Amino acid sequence: MKILKRDKEGITIIPENLNDLWFLYNRIDNSVIEQKTLRTKSISRGGEIVKGKKVPQIVAIKIEKKKWERNKIRVTGKIVSEKDKNKYHSFNLEIDKKLVIFTENHFFKLKPKEENYEILICLIDKKLADLRIYKSGKLREVKKINSKGRENEFYKEVANILKKENRKILLAGPGNTKDKVAKLLNKEIVIDNLSSSGEKGFKELLKRGSIRKIIEKLRDEQEEKTVKKFLVEIKKNQNKVCYGSSVETQIERIKEILVLSSLVPKYEKILFEAEKNGTKIYIVDDEKEYCREIRVFEIIGICWY
Repeated sequence: MKILKRDKEGITIIPENLNDLWFLYNRIDNSVIEQKTLRTKSISRGGEIVKGKKVPQIVAIKIEKKKWERNKIRVTGKIVSEKDKNKYHSFNLEIDKKLVIFTENHFFKLKPKEENYEILICLIDKKLADLRIYKSGKLREVKKINSKGRENEFYKEVANILKKENRKILLAGPGNTKDKVAKLLNKEIVIDNLSSSGEKGFKELLKRGSIRKIIEKLRDEQEEKTVKKFLVEIKKNQNKVCYGSSVETQIERIKEILVLSSLVPKYEKILFEAEKNGTKIYIVDDEKEYCREIRVFEIIGICWY
């Protein structure tokens, strides 16, 4: 969970994964939530009020209803902001979508950890390669390499540095310099074409989708590791694993639970009870190919003993 701002009025956050959405789902009852949403604009035409197009608006509602819908939460409630006050409105709480919670909730002192994925960005043109680490929306300078008129040597020097890197790599910049460096690498990287280099190029890059694409891949890799861990337990330690309806009967023994995202409503009561017991809960996207083997189990619990 990324926290952007916290003050006396409330907290501004961005859910980063399905587990963050579950954290919210379990705690947002009766909260006042604000988010950018689409709302139908009413138009006066000949003395008659007619519905117009949907336009983006910042709307705050007090939640009366909530519904888990695979990879999002649908919330409904009365608008509390001055415009359209007391009218009902619904919107979705989704991964990577900013929202503000105005209700003072003590549970945010125990917030889920923020994702700490790191990406090495190499922004390059004919004169300079600027390497920086991207983490949590911020950039940290690592190294700058000047070409000094050395064309082939310059490409090789940059490529040699990138070859040793274990982080995900984003190679970006204007022109074809980045493509020449990419040809010297025998590893998977993401390439993005920019209109500018330097600080202007980094600002452009932060607004584009390539960084988000890498983060989504990193999330999938982390989620796949979790799924594989549960599959290993099923095969090697069957006496410590339960699944389906048997999870409820073993709830006191369970230390970790994995459940398919589309089945959260089906096992909601079990998940609420498990969280009260301090059980670690993992929610995974069952549409991903790496979840294919666990679809038959629906929900899996790993026990302490």
